[in-house]
Amino acid sequence: MPERISKELRKQLHQGDPEAFAALYQMLKTPVFTIAFRIVRSKEEAEDIMQEVFLRLWRTPPAPSVRNLRAWIFQMVHNLAIDTLRRHPDTAQALENAALTEDDVFQTLALRFDLEQAIHALPCTEREILTLHLNGGLRFHEIAAIVELSVSATYRKYRKALNVLQTTLKGDGIV
Repeated sequence: MPERISKELRKQLHQGDPEAFAALYQMLKTPVFTIAFRIVRSKEEAEDIMQEVFLRLWRTPPAPSVRNLRAWIFQMVHNLAIDTLRRHPDTAQALENAALTEDDVFQTLALRFDLEQAIHALPCTEREILTLHLNGGLRFHEIAAIVELSVSATYRKYRKALNVLQTTLKGDGIV
């Protein structure tokens, strides 16, 4: 389970403490990148989004009224990624068509690739819900607020995504 952000760390962020910011960056850089990447499907775009998220966080920490800083940050990632897709709608499609051509790839790498392909084949909302829950560590009510769905619809989409992945990885589906 991902670490929760302490009140002390939040307080230090508001005071402009660079060590607190570095600790938060280390804690969240991977999930922020992963969420961005799963939406935009471009390493470069995801890195740009990650940089923008942390730059905004450094310049303007969230108000003390923000109850869940992780959810607030992941909402920012979501918004920036969607904005990126709107600016470059062909980026995701071009990357989706890319294929692995190495014949002698180790089985674990092949499985990881299959999993990534299966995840990329999911509809954007289901991919995002899956990523926010598994990589971001958010609860379904937090995810529901980000993707603007009911909690039950969010959970159904999550379960549907898991079922599609399971079917696809068993060889019954097409990636």
